Amino acid sequence: MRPARLSLASTCAHNTGMKQSIESHQTLTANPHGRDFILADLHGHRARLDAALAEREFDPKRDRLFSVGDLIDRGPDSPACLELLDEPWFFAVRGNHEQMLIDALRSQQSMSWSRWLMNGGNWALHQPEQQLEVWAEQLDQLPHTLTIEFDQARIGLCHAQYRLPHWDDRLDASDYDKSDWVWGRSRLAGRDDRSVAGVDWLFHGHTIVERVERLGNSVFIDRGAYNDGPLVLINVADWLTGTDSYSLS
Repeated sequence: MRPARLSLASTCAHNTGMKQSIESHQTLTANPHGRDFILADLHGHRARLDAALAEREFDPKRDRLFSVGDLIDRGPDSPACLELLDEPWFFAVRGNHEQMLIDALRSQQSMSWSRWLMNGGNWALHQPEQQLEVWAEQLDQLPHTLTIEFDQARIGLCHAQYRLPHWDDRLDASDYDKSDWVWGRSRLAGRDDRSVAGVDWLFHGHTIVERVERLGNSVFIDRGAYNDGPLVLINVADWLTGTDSYSLS
């Protein structure tokens, strides 16, 4: 049986007003009321997320959940994962699978649809077109990068990788850079361990790693949950104090 889902009705004022119109970059302040968690690529596994949040006694009245993208495709329940977009305690950056949905719905070209379907988007064939349009609109509002400003640290999220020298360089980034944030794999492939200035830690998904892996101050956390690998859920406060065990489920 699926654990009870955390609902919008159980949230409280600390999240009110956070989810307004979002541009390519979103910045949030520290959460003074509860904990923040960072979630690896979910790929349709809503039941596994619900179980992991229940195990950690996630409180939607106080806690927040941040996704590095790829909520959908390949797993058993992409629609349920997209329901997270309606929750005020949930925040995400755009992944390449979200981008494929957007491209297919926006262009209506056979090439865009074929690419998406070949990469796990076949669940969409069983959804009403109107609902797909709603999801495309929601996903097109997701930022490419997200920053959380803590008192003693600055944490950034983007889906695939970040190769610019400084985190603030993202504000003047080219379309090529934005595509790299969604699709790139060169940092892991080339073992590029240069740190990014202007941020303490950067978290990414996209490329599957055998274990949570650090290159400089970039942390890659996708361990292949869609293919029965662990679903990584990191408690930010524990990470910053060096006590996080990477919270694997």
